[in-house]
Amino acid sequence: MNWDAIGAVGEILGAGAVVISLIYLAAQIRIQNKESRMAAMHEISLGFRESLDKFGEREIADIFVRANKDFDSLTEVETLRLITSAAAFFRSWEEAYIQNEGGRLDSRIWNTINRYYTTIFSAPAFQQVWILRKEQFDDKFRDFVDNVDLKVYNLK
Repeated sequence: MNWDAIGAVGEILGAGAVVISLIYLAAQIRIQNKESRMAAMHEISLGFRESLDKFGEREIADIFVRANKDFDSLTEVETLRLITSAAAFFRSWEEAYIQNEGGRLDSRIWNTINRYYTTIFSAPAFQQVWILRKEQFDDKFRDFVDNVDLKVYNLK
């Protein structure tokens, strides 16, 4: 065997090692993408729960119920509290929307969360806050929310 043959064998082995490395790298990227997607879904679900938990607090719940009946009867402080709480709700919905549009949110999670958001958004208090603050959100998200089929909101 001469040096040319040995060099050729070395090149073949080197090329094989590169191919194996690329296959390994592709597998690692696939795993990392899956984990990243799962983390995004977890964060969206957490934001969803946290934005809803706010409305379970006694004071915000009282403001929300009264705002559904007569938004204009709220004091400035109550209006501010409602707007702040609703903004967290809308921001969480917007984040889920953007993640879904980017393909990072499983459709089952998106469909479930979106149904819930849509139902709650149908409440008169949320409708009023949306009118007041929708300009603070992403253009595509605003279009999406503005075209949501409203449900009949009922606490009972």
